[in-house]
Amino acid sequence: MRVFAILALTAALVGCMETTNQSFKGPSGATVETAKCNQSSTACLQKAAQTCGGPYLVLDSESHAGGLLADTGAGPFTWYSMTYECGRSDGKMPTFAFRGPQYVEPARMNVNVQVQR
Repeated sequence: MRVFAILALTAALVGCMETTNQSFKGPSGATVETAKCNQSSTACLQKAAQTCGGPYLVLDSESHAGGLLADTGAGPFTWYSMTYECGRSDGKMPTFAFRGPQYVEPARMNVNVQVQR
């Protein structure tokens, strides 16, 4: 049973390392890419380098609280997001400034259990 739990946790963490990527046409008509990562901000940089195959311009970046597998609500994990355009660069690195609500850990309840003999 312990081995199964370790394997399940490992599979979940490997799934966390995935980076999503979306693209759309920006106001100038150029294709704008977005990368969302939950393992580290470096994964977003790696995705941009892989997608562009060369220089890219960081248009925006941010980080926010989310869950282990999704960032639909504030949770104990940090998610990173970067919007970029391939083809040119101003050499500036993204800051990944934190935006959105902070995760607040639930209050712990002290429960005293008395066993009667």
